[in-house]
Amino acid sequence: MNIVKELLRQSKKLSKDLFYTILASFVGNAVLQLIAYPVIAKYFGIDTVGNILFFIGIIYIVPQSIGTALSNTRLLLRKDHETANNDYALPLLGGGAISFIICATTGLLVTKSMAFSAAYAVFSIMYMLKIYAGLEFRLTMNFKGYFIYYFISAVGYLAGLGLCFLTGSWLWIFLIGEGAALLYVFIRGNIFNSDKKLLSIKLVIKNGIPFFWSSFIRDCVTQFDRVIIMKLLNPSTVAQYNSVSIIAKTIQLLVSPLGTLMMTYMTQKSWKLTKKLYDRIVLGCIGFGIVFYILCIAVTPVFIKLFYPTVYDAIIGYSLIINLGLIILFTSSLLIVVLMAQGELRALSVIQTIWGLSYIIIAYFAVSAYGLLGLAYATLIISSVRLVLVLWVSNWKLRRNLET
Repeated sequence: MNIVKELLRQSKKLSKDLFYTILASFVGNAVLQLIAYPVIAKYFGIDTVGNILFFIGIIYIVPQSIGTALSNTRLLLRKDHETANNDYALPLLGGGAISFIICATTGLLVTKSMAFSAAYAVFSIMYMLKIYAGLEFRLTMNFKGYFIYYFISAVGYLAGLGLCFLTGSWLWIFLIGEGAALLYVFIRGNIFNSDKKLLSIKLVIKNGIPFFWSSFIRDCVTQFDRVIIMKLLNPSTVAQYNSVSIIAKTIQLLVSPLGTLMMTYMTQKSWKLTKKLYDRIVLGCIGFGIVFYILCIAVTPVFIKLFYPTVYDAIIGYSLIINLGLIILFTSSLLIVVLMAQGELRALSVIQTIWGLSYIIIAYFAVSAYGLLGLAYATLIISSVRLVLVLWVSNWKLRRNLET
């Protein structure tokens, strides 16, 4: 009876943690995708949305990769080491400098505006810190606090949208949103408090580089579609592609919290992976993928009709192929979390490198030759290859060495 009660207690906590993690991932993106971008498209034009998505794509590649890498490094190292805030102070400083330089340069090259470039670079640092600072709640398993953190950011987005109308600059949406979240952590949390350094910088960097490379490749591919369409086609097509893929990419808001929760739980010192549990995880991930694809098929046409009716006829034909490729991609992303949590960082880097370089090269030539249709088929083919590769490597490097 005590065992049953304990299992029920753990299941209840896991369900609540997943619920709050999903809400945390959903709330900010819902404000952007369902409120901010459609409103901006209506009052400022769809080209403005395309430009925003291009610049946000850069943010989601560099600062996000750095913040994600440092947070995952800290989660992994806690399995075998005591860690402290100051262990990550220097990497955060270096990451902030890299983000500032890259984003300031990008902003200046594209807009020729010093003011925009400086504000855009500051936004990049704030976003990197926001991604890392989510550890405040993951380390203590406080996923309700994790949700509140991202909810405050979403409220900030809405406030920034008001300033966008007053000033004409969309950057206020993100400066206020990320600033509100960081202010909350500075006031209520401890993640940025100074303490005694416990780990060598060499150990942090050694583990951080594979995580960064994996996140960088992932985020490059995730945002590459917007960047390559912007460069080879036009801003309007960026917005069209965003509308047809938005349901699948919104479903990533569920995949992302599942991955976040899996990584957080699997890096606890008490966690143990067995063959039986591994098999259940694989079947569960594939099952999620099938359900998500059916949902995409049903919801995507309705979404486009409601929010982007002027481009419905031009893009609805791409829906099935684009969404299938993205869902297969997200399914393999969940399985990659298992490799990450088990410290198989070399295998992780190899998979991500093969997948990322293949996608970028093939997608570039596919878009050049066939436009959106080429991108749709490139995404489907490369995503399928990645899923097979992840399953094969996981079985070879991980499953066969696990206990029954």
